[in-house]
Amino acid sequence: MRPNPVRMMIMFLLLAMIFGCSVQQEPHANETQPQMPKKTEEPADTVKTVKGADVIDMHGMVENRGQLDAFAGQTEGKQRLVRYTIEGDPIYYDLTHKEGHVELRVDTTKDKFGQGEVRTYSCDKLNREETDTLIRYKLTGCDGEQKEMELLEIPFDVSKQDRFEFVLKYGPSGTNEINTVDYKLVKDLGNDQMVEVSDFGIPEQDRQKIYRELVLAGYLNKKKLSSTCKQQDGDRYNLNVFINGGNRQFEWKSCDESVDGRQMTAAVKKIIGIVHAGSIYQSLPKTPADQGK
Repeated sequence: MRPNPVRMMIMFLLLAMIFGCSVQQEPHANETQPQMPKKTEEPADTVKTVKGADVIDMHGMVENRGQLDAFAGQTEGKQRLVRYTIEGDPIYYDLTHKEGHVELRVDTTKDKFGQGEVRTYSCDKLNREETDTLIRYKLTGCDGEQKEMELLEIPFDVSKQDRFEFVLKYGPSGTNEINTVDYKLVKDLGNDQMVEVSDFGIPEQDRQKIYRELVLAGYLNKKKLSSTCKQQDGDRYNLNVFINGGNRQFEWKSCDESVDGRQMTAAVKKIIGIVHAGSIYQSLPKTPADQGK
């Protein structure tokens, strides 16, 4: 009987498949084997986050920065930093003091345009550096090729802004005023007496300090502030910031004890202190409160 060529072809293919599955090819001497990808750990966002405990970086506006300062000064504990991309995706940075080192765990699994992995690094310490125009948090003494890793940078260079002006009204009745838009300074002397300075200006170095306080207070973030707290005494604040082509307005009382309230009150008190220390304000008539200091 003549062999069936179709049947022989099928048998040949079957033998080839069996042989191919049972034999492992060895790489040539000059070939480099591909490295296996690093094992992905459990994504950080599966861990429950305590509200208000994380440091949040939303495009340069940072909330709860003090938590990072506290961690840098400690030798134990944990801290999470969440940074958001332009597209609004979170990247998680989990810091842990561990056996005299700082462990950094970076999770990009929620970043649609990122590498989608979790990597862990060990560094010696977290350093905080500050200049007149920025604060930088940097990890040093890290393992691997990258010995230093920048964790977060907060710039506040007022000279980089096309426009920065503000109007701040403050005091028990909100009648004191620092106004760089209309070049005006108003002081309430009490007993229905007011004194006003026209052509008022703030020195550039003081403008830089004021802009720093607003950036560190996260003035571009959404703020929940209250001007209806039950406490009758205290100061009222009305702040309008004009930045480049936009503006942000806030109104609250010093008795607002929320996180945002305390943060904004601390910022405007520093701003008021900067202006009050200036020669123009010092030349104004004293109030009984000023004389009692």
